[in-house]
Amino acid sequence: MQDKWMDSLSPEDEAEVEVLCFRTLLERARLASMMAPLGTLYIAWLVWETTPWFWIFGWMLLNSVSDGITYVLSTRWLKQPLPHARISAALNWQIVLRVLQGLSWGAAIVFFHGEGETAAIGDMIILLLLISISAVSVTNMAPSFITMLTFCASILIVPFLFFLSLGESLYINLAIGLGVLFLVEMQIGWDAYRQFEEGMRQLVQNRSNRRQLELRNGQLDALNQTLQVMAVHDQLTGLYNRHFIVEQLERQYEMFGRYGSACTIVLIDIDHFKNVNDSFGHGVGDNVLVSFARCVEPLLRQGDFFGRYGGEEFILVLPMTDSVAAAQLAQRIRNRLRESDLLAGQQDAWCLSASFGVAEIRSGESLDSWLVRVDQALYRAKDNGRDCVVEE
Repeated sequence: MQDKWMDSLSPEDEAEVEVLCFRTLLERARLASMMAPLGTLYIAWLVWETTPWFWIFGWMLLNSVSDGITYVLSTRWLKQPLPHARISAALNWQIVLRVLQGLSWGAAIVFFHGEGETAAIGDMIILLLLISISAVSVTNMAPSFITMLTFCASILIVPFLFFLSLGESLYINLAIGLGVLFLVEMQIGWDAYRQFEEGMRQLVQNRSNRRQLELRNGQLDALNQTLQVMAVHDQLTGLYNRHFIVEQLERQYEMFGRYGSACTIVLIDIDHFKNVNDSFGHGVGDNVLVSFARCVEPLLRQGDFFGRYGGEEFILVLPMTDSVAAAQLAQRIRNRLRESDLLAGQQDAWCLSASFGVAEIRSGESLDSWLVRVDQALYRAKDNGRDCVVEE
Protein backbone atom coordinates (compact mmCIF):
# COMPACT_ATOMS: atom_id res chain seq x y z
CA MET A 1 0.00 0.00 0.00
CA GLN A 2 2.80 2.42 0.86
CA ASP A 3 4.64 1.78 -2.44
CA LYS A 4 1.41 2.22 -4.40
CA TRP A 5 0.80 5.56 -2.70
CA MET A 6 4.38 6.65 -3.33
CA ASP A 7 4.00 5.91 -7.06
CA SER A 8 1.00 8.23 -7.38
CA LEU A 9 3.09 11.36 -7.97
CA SER A 10 2.43 13.51 -11.01
CA PRO A 11 5.19 14.08 -13.60
CA GLU A 12 5.78 17.55 -12.12
CA ASP A 13 6.18 16.05 -8.66
CA GLU A 14 8.52 13.35 -10.00
CA ALA A 15 10.66 16.11 -11.49
CA GLU A 16 10.68 17.90 -8.13
CA VAL A 17 11.87 14.68 -6.44
CA GLU A 18 14.78 14.47 -8.88
CA VAL A 19 15.66 18.11 -8.27
CA LEU A 20 15.64 17.65 -4.49
CA CYS A 21 17.76 14.48 -4.68
CA PHE A 22 20.27 16.19 -6.97
CA ARG A 23 20.46 19.26 -4.74
CA THR A 24 21.05 17.12 -1.65
CA LEU A 25 23.76 15.22 -3.52
CA LEU A 26 25.47 18.52 -4.39
CA GLU A 27 25.32 19.74 -0.80
CA ARG A 28 26.89 16.53 0.48
CA ALA A 29 29.49 16.46 -2.31
CA ARG A 30 30.60 19.99 -1.49
CA LEU A 31 30.89 19.13 2.21
CA ALA A 32 32.87 15.96 1.41
CA SER A 33 35.24 17.89 -0.87
CA MET A 34 35.88 20.33 1.99
CA MET A 35 36.67 17.47 4.40
CA ALA A 36 38.78 15.44 1.93
CA PRO A 37 42.03 17.39 2.51
CA LEU A 38 42.10 16.09 6.09
CA GLY A 39 42.34 12.51 4.85
CA THR A 40 44.87 13.50 2.21
CA LEU A 41 47.11 15.19 4.80
CA TYR A 42 46.78 12.23 7.16
CA ILE A 43 48.02 9.75 4.56
CA ALA A 44 50.83 12.14 3.57
CA TRP A 45 51.89 12.35 7.22
CA LEU A 46 51.85 8.53 7.54
CA VAL A 47 54.17 7.96 4.58
CA TRP A 48 56.33 11.09 4.82
CA GLU A 49 59.40 9.28 6.14
CA THR A 50 59.16 6.25 3.87
CA THR A 51 58.12 7.74 0.52
CA PRO A 52 59.89 10.26 -1.76
CA TRP A 53 58.35 13.71 -1.48
CA PHE A 54 57.52 13.98 -5.20
CA TRP A 55 55.38 10.82 -4.95
CA ILE A 56 53.54 12.29 -2.02
CA PHE A 57 52.96 15.66 -3.66
CA GLY A 58 52.02 14.00 -6.96
CA TRP A 59 49.33 11.91 -5.27
CA MET A 60 48.09 14.89 -3.25
CA LEU A 61 47.80 16.94 -6.46
CA LEU A 62 45.94 14.11 -8.19
CA ASN A 63 43.57 13.78 -5.27
CA SER A 64 43.00 17.51 -4.91
CA VAL A 65 42.09 18.20 -8.54
CA SER A 66 38.86 16.19 -8.50
CA ASP A 67 37.97 17.55 -5.04
CA GLY A 68 38.51 21.10 -6.25
CA ILE A 69 36.41 20.59 -9.38
CA THR A 70 33.67 19.00 -7.27
CA TYR A 71 33.63 21.93 -4.86
CA VAL A 72 33.52 24.54 -7.63
CA LEU A 73 30.75 22.83 -9.63
CA SER A 74 28.67 21.97 -6.56
CA THR A 75 28.85 25.53 -5.26
CA ARG A 76 27.94 26.97 -8.66
CA TRP A 77 24.97 24.65 -9.19
CA LEU A 78 23.70 25.26 -5.68
CA LYS A 79 23.79 29.04 -6.18
CA GLN A 80 22.35 28.82 -9.70
CA PRO A 81 20.03 25.78 -9.73
CA LEU A 82 19.90 23.92 -13.01
CA PRO A 83 16.62 23.37 -14.85
CA HIS A 84 15.26 19.86 -14.64
CA ALA A 85 16.22 19.11 -18.25
CA ARG A 86 19.93 19.59 -17.46
CA ILE A 87 20.05 17.57 -14.25
CA SER A 88 20.71 14.28 -16.04
CA ALA A 89 23.82 15.69 -17.76
CA ALA A 90 25.02 17.29 -14.51
CA LEU A 91 24.56 13.99 -12.69
CA ASN A 92 26.77 12.31 -15.28
CA TRP A 93 29.47 14.86 -14.47
CA GLN A 94 29.09 14.03 -10.79
CA ILE A 95 29.56 10.34 -11.59
CA VAL A 96 32.73 11.05 -13.58
CA LEU A 97 34.13 13.15 -10.72
CA ARG A 98 33.31 10.41 -8.19
CA VAL A 99 35.14 7.86 -10.34
CA LEU A 100 38.19 10.13 -10.45
CA GLN A 101 38.00 10.72 -6.71
CA GLY A 102 37.65 7.02 -5.98
CA LEU A 103 40.55 6.05 -8.23
CA SER A 104 42.81 8.73 -6.77
CA TRP A 105 42.03 7.63 -3.23
CA GLY A 106 42.51 3.96 -4.11
CA ALA A 107 45.82 4.80 -5.85
CA ALA A 108 47.27 5.62 -2.42
CA ILE A 109 47.79 1.88 -1.91
CA VAL A 110 49.97 1.72 -5.03
CA PHE A 111 51.76 5.04 -4.49
CA PHE A 112 52.74 4.29 -0.89
CA HIS A 113 53.24 0.51 -0.87
CA GLY A 114 56.48 -0.09 0.97
CA GLU A 115 58.96 -2.90 1.27
CA GLY A 116 59.95 -5.06 4.19
CA GLU A 117 58.19 -6.28 7.29
CA THR A 118 56.37 -2.99 7.97
CA ALA A 119 54.90 -2.75 4.46
CA ALA A 120 51.82 -4.77 5.40
CA ILE A 121 51.18 -2.56 8.41
CA GLY A 122 51.36 0.60 6.32
CA ASP A 123 49.08 -0.94 3.69
CA MET A 124 46.57 -1.97 6.37
CA ILE A 125 46.46 1.57 7.83
CA ILE A 126 45.86 3.14 4.43
CA LEU A 127 43.32 0.42 3.57
CA LEU A 128 41.48 1.10 6.82
CA LEU A 129 41.16 4.76 5.84
CA LEU A 130 39.93 3.84 2.36
CA ILE A 131 37.35 1.44 3.81
CA SER A 132 36.17 4.18 6.18
CA ILE A 133 35.76 6.64 3.29
CA SER A 134 33.91 3.99 1.27
CA ALA A 135 31.59 3.15 4.16
CA VAL A 136 30.76 6.78 4.88
CA SER A 137 29.93 7.37 1.21
CA VAL A 138 27.17 4.76 1.44
CA THR A 139 24.99 7.18 3.40
CA ASN A 140 26.59 10.37 2.09
CA MET A 141 25.70 9.49 -1.53
CA ALA A 142 22.29 7.97 -0.74
CA PRO A 143 20.50 10.51 -3.01
CA SER A 144 22.03 8.77 -6.08
CA PHE A 145 22.66 5.03 -6.03
CA ILE A 146 24.62 5.04 -9.30
CA THR A 147 26.93 7.74 -7.92
CA MET A 148 27.43 5.73 -4.72
CA LEU A 149 28.11 2.53 -6.65
CA THR A 150 30.70 4.07 -8.96
CA PHE A 151 32.54 5.81 -6.12
CA CYS A 152 32.70 2.72 -3.89
CA ALA A 153 33.73 0.53 -6.81
CA SER A 154 36.41 3.04 -7.87
CA ILE A 155 37.93 3.44 -4.42
CA LEU A 156 38.10 -0.35 -3.80
CA ILE A 157 38.99 -1.63 -7.26
CA VAL A 158 42.57 -0.33 -7.20
CA PRO A 159 43.57 -1.99 -3.88
CA PHE A 160 41.59 -5.09 -4.90
CA LEU A 161 43.53 -5.55 -8.15
CA PHE A 162 46.82 -4.48 -6.58
CA PHE A 163 46.52 -7.01 -3.75
CA LEU A 164 45.70 -9.77 -6.22
CA SER A 165 48.75 -8.83 -8.28
CA LEU A 166 51.02 -9.19 -5.23
CA GLY A 167 50.09 -12.87 -5.03
CA GLU A 168 50.74 -13.24 -1.29
CA SER A 169 48.13 -15.05 0.74
CA LEU A 170 47.65 -12.12 3.12
CA TYR A 171 46.93 -9.71 0.28
CA ILE A 172 44.74 -12.24 -1.54
CA ASN A 173 42.65 -12.60 1.61
CA LEU A 174 42.45 -8.83 1.86
CA ALA A 175 41.28 -8.65 -1.76
CA ILE A 176 38.57 -11.22 -1.08
CA GLY A 177 37.54 -9.23 1.99
CA LEU A 178 37.30 -6.08 -0.15
CA GLY A 179 35.00 -7.92 -2.56
CA VAL A 180 32.71 -9.03 0.25
CA LEU A 181 32.80 -5.49 1.71
CA PHE A 182 31.75 -4.04 -1.62
CA LEU A 183 28.75 -6.37 -1.86
CA VAL A 184 27.68 -5.54 1.70
CA GLU A 185 28.08 -1.83 1.05
CA MET A 186 25.93 -2.06 -2.07
CA GLN A 187 23.15 -3.83 -0.19
CA ILE A 188 23.22 -1.26 2.59
CA GLY A 189 23.57 1.52 0.04
CA TRP A 190 20.53 0.31 -1.92
CA ASP A 191 18.44 0.30 1.25
CA ALA A 192 19.70 3.79 2.13
CA TYR A 193 18.92 5.00 -1.40
CA ARG A 194 15.39 3.58 -1.28
CA GLN A 195 14.71 5.11 2.12
CA PHE A 196 16.05 8.48 1.03
CA GLU A 197 14.09 8.48 -2.23
CA GLU A 198 10.87 7.48 -0.48
CA GLY A 199 11.45 10.23 2.06
CA MET A 200 11.85 12.77 -0.74
CA ARG A 201 8.76 11.44 -2.52
CA GLN A 202 6.73 11.71 0.65
CA LEU A 203 8.02 15.25 1.21
CA VAL A 204 7.01 16.25 -2.33
CA GLN A 205 3.67 14.49 -1.95
CA ASN A 206 3.02 16.42 1.26
CA ARG A 207 3.96 19.70 -0.44
CA SER A 208 1.69 18.88 -3.36
CA ASN A 209 -1.15 17.96 -1.04
CA ARG A 210 -0.63 21.20 0.89
CA ARG A 211 -0.66 23.25 -2.33
CA GLN A 212 -3.80 21.49 -3.51
CA LEU A 213 -5.39 22.00 -0.12
CA GLU A 214 -4.50 25.70 -0.13
CA LEU A 215 -5.88 26.01 -3.67
CA ARG A 216 -9.06 24.16 -2.70
CA ASN A 217 -9.45 26.29 0.42
CA GLY A 218 -8.99 29.41 -1.70
CA GLN A 219 -11.65 28.18 -4.10
CA LEU A 220 -13.97 27.37 -1.21
CA ASP A 221 -13.37 30.80 0.33
CA ALA A 222 -14.14 32.46 -3.00
CA LEU A 223 -17.24 30.29 -3.38
CA ASN A 224 -18.34 31.08 0.17
CA GLN A 225 -17.89 34.79 -0.49
CA THR A 226 -19.89 34.45 -3.70
CA LEU A 227 -22.61 32.54 -1.89
CA GLN A 228 -22.66 35.14 0.88
CA VAL A 229 -23.05 37.89 -1.70
CA MET A 230 -25.76 35.94 -3.50
CA ALA A 231 -27.53 35.25 -0.21
CA VAL A 232 -27.99 38.95 0.57
CA HIS A 233 -28.01 40.57 -2.89
CA ASP A 234 -30.51 40.72 -5.70
CA GLN A 235 -29.14 38.88 -8.72
CA LEU A 236 -30.35 41.43 -11.29
CA THR A 237 -29.60 44.80 -9.69
CA GLY A 238 -26.87 43.87 -7.21
CA LEU A 239 -28.84 45.61 -4.43
CA TYR A 240 -29.70 43.97 -1.14
CA ASN A 241 -32.49 41.43 -1.44
CA ARG A 242 -35.73 41.34 0.54
CA HIS A 243 -34.44 38.80 3.05
CA PHE A 244 -31.45 40.95 3.99
CA ILE A 245 -33.60 44.11 4.18
CA VAL A 246 -36.02 42.42 6.55
CA GLU A 247 -33.08 41.41 8.76
CA GLN A 248 -31.90 45.03 8.84
CA LEU A 249 -35.42 46.21 9.69
CA GLU A 250 -35.55 43.77 12.59
CA ARG A 251 -32.17 45.02 13.78
CA GLN A 252 -33.23 48.68 13.52
CA TYR A 253 -36.48 47.88 15.31
CA GLU A 254 -34.46 46.28 18.14
CA MET A 255 -32.12 49.30 18.26
CA PHE A 256 -35.13 51.60 18.51
CA GLY A 257 -36.52 49.55 21.38
CA ARG A 258 -33.21 49.70 23.28
CA TYR A 259 -31.91 53.18 22.56
CA GLY A 260 -34.75 55.02 20.85
CA SER A 261 -32.67 55.47 17.68
CA ALA A 262 -34.68 56.98 14.86
CA CYS A 263 -35.09 55.04 11.63
CA THR A 264 -37.21 55.70 8.55
CA ILE A 265 -38.32 53.50 5.67
CA VAL A 266 -38.78 54.78 2.12
CA LEU A 267 -40.74 52.45 -0.15
CA ILE A 268 -40.34 53.22 -3.88
CA ASP A 269 -42.39 51.98 -6.82
CA ILE A 270 -41.53 52.79 -10.45
CA ASP A 271 -44.66 54.20 -12.05
CA HIS A 272 -46.30 52.25 -14.89
CA PHE A 273 -43.43 49.80 -15.06
CA LYS A 274 -45.70 47.15 -16.60
CA ASN A 275 -46.08 49.39 -19.62
CA VAL A 276 -42.30 49.43 -20.05
CA ASN A 277 -42.24 45.63 -20.22
CA ASP A 278 -45.24 45.54 -22.56
CA SER A 279 -43.87 48.21 -24.87
CA PHE A 280 -40.17 47.40 -24.98
CA GLY A 281 -39.87 43.88 -23.63
CA HIS A 282 -38.63 42.41 -20.38
CA GLY A 283 -34.99 42.86 -21.40
CA VAL A 284 -35.42 46.62 -21.51
CA GLY A 285 -37.41 46.44 -18.30
CA ASP A 286 -34.53 44.68 -16.56
CA ASN A 287 -32.13 47.35 -17.83
CA VAL A 288 -34.41 50.04 -16.41
CA LEU A 289 -34.35 48.38 -12.98
CA VAL A 290 -30.54 48.20 -13.04
CA SER A 291 -30.25 51.80 -14.25
CA PHE A 292 -32.63 52.96 -11.53
CA ALA A 293 -30.48 51.26 -8.87
CA ARG A 294 -27.33 52.93 -10.22
CA CYS A 295 -29.14 56.27 -10.36
CA VAL A 296 -30.12 56.17 -6.67
CA GLU A 297 -26.92 54.80 -5.12
CA PRO A 298 -24.82 58.01 -5.37
CA LEU A 299 -27.41 59.89 -3.30
CA LEU A 300 -27.16 57.57 -0.30
CA ARG A 301 -24.97 57.77 2.80
CA GLN A 302 -22.68 55.06 4.04
CA GLY A 303 -24.79 53.04 6.43
CA ASP A 304 -28.03 53.39 4.46
CA PHE A 305 -29.54 50.17 3.14
CA PHE A 306 -30.96 50.11 -0.38
CA GLY A 307 -32.67 46.98 -1.61
CA ARG A 308 -35.06 45.52 -4.11
CA TYR A 309 -38.26 44.70 -2.30
CA GLY A 310 -39.90 42.84 -5.16
CA GLY A 311 -40.60 43.42 -8.86
CA GLU A 312 -40.35 47.17 -9.51
CA GLU A 313 -40.54 48.02 -5.80
CA PHE A 314 -37.45 49.22 -3.95
CA ILE A 315 -36.90 50.04 -0.31
CA LEU A 316 -34.58 52.33 1.63
CA VAL A 317 -33.80 51.70 5.29
CA LEU A 318 -32.34 54.92 6.73
CA PRO A 319 -30.89 54.53 10.26
CA MET A 320 -30.58 57.65 12.44
CA THR A 321 -32.93 59.51 10.06
CA ASP A 322 -36.32 61.10 10.79
CA SER A 323 -39.20 61.27 8.32
CA VAL A 324 -38.44 64.87 7.30
CA ALA A 325 -34.88 64.08 6.20
CA ALA A 326 -36.07 60.87 4.55
CA ALA A 327 -38.72 62.75 2.59
CA GLN A 328 -36.12 65.24 1.43
CA LEU A 329 -33.94 62.36 0.21
CA ALA A 330 -36.96 60.88 -1.59
CA GLN A 331 -37.54 64.21 -3.34
CA ARG A 332 -33.89 64.29 -4.49
CA ILE A 333 -34.25 60.79 -5.86
CA ARG A 334 -37.51 61.77 -7.59
CA ASN A 335 -35.87 64.77 -9.24
CA ARG A 336 -32.81 62.76 -10.21
CA LEU A 337 -35.04 60.14 -11.80
CA ARG A 338 -36.90 62.67 -13.91
CA GLU A 339 -33.61 64.15 -15.10
CA SER A 340 -32.24 60.73 -16.07
CA ASP A 341 -33.13 59.00 -19.31
CA LEU A 342 -33.47 55.41 -18.18
CA LEU A 343 -34.93 54.47 -21.57
CA ALA A 344 -32.07 55.87 -23.60
CA GLY A 345 -31.91 54.39 -27.07
CA GLN A 346 -35.64 53.75 -27.43
CA GLN A 347 -37.49 55.46 -30.26
CA ASP A 348 -40.64 56.27 -28.30
CA ALA A 349 -40.47 59.23 -25.95
CA TRP A 350 -41.04 58.04 -22.42
CA CYS A 351 -40.40 59.77 -19.11
CA LEU A 352 -40.14 57.49 -16.13
CA SER A 353 -41.18 58.49 -12.64
CA ALA A 354 -41.64 56.85 -9.26
CA SER A 355 -43.88 57.05 -6.23
CA PHE A 356 -42.50 57.23 -2.69
CA GLY A 357 -43.93 56.26 0.67
CA VAL A 358 -42.14 57.42 3.83
CA ALA A 359 -42.69 56.18 7.38
CA GLU A 360 -40.63 56.73 10.53
CA ILE A 361 -40.80 54.15 13.29
CA ARG A 362 -43.05 55.06 16.19
CA SER A 363 -42.87 54.14 19.84
CA GLY A 364 -45.00 51.17 20.80
CA GLU A 365 -45.73 49.89 17.30
CA SER A 366 -44.71 46.52 15.92
CA LEU A 367 -42.47 45.92 12.95
CA ASP A 368 -45.41 44.72 10.90
CA SER A 369 -47.35 47.87 11.75
CA TRP A 370 -44.41 49.98 10.63
CA LEU A 371 -44.30 48.17 7.29
CA VAL A 372 -48.06 48.50 6.86
CA ARG A 373 -47.83 52.28 7.35
CA VAL A 374 -45.11 52.76 4.77
CA ASP A 375 -47.08 50.58 2.35
CA GLN A 376 -50.16 52.73 2.92
CA ALA A 377 -48.10 55.87 2.29
CA LEU A 378 -46.96 54.43 -1.04
CA TYR A 379 -50.54 53.64 -2.04
CA ARG A 380 -51.61 57.19 -1.21
CA ALA A 381 -48.77 58.48 -3.41
CA LYS A 382 -50.16 56.37 -6.26
CA ASP A 383 -53.71 57.57 -5.56
CA ASN A 384 -52.44 61.15 -5.68
CA GLY A 385 -51.38 60.71 -9.27
CA ARG A 386 -47.99 59.04 -8.76
CA ASP A 387 -44.61 60.80 -9.14
CA CYS A 388 -44.79 62.18 -5.61
CA VAL A 389 -43.64 61.65 -2.01
CA VAL A 390 -46.09 60.90 0.81
CA GLU A 391 -45.16 60.81 4.50
CA GLU A 392 -47.10 58.61 6.87
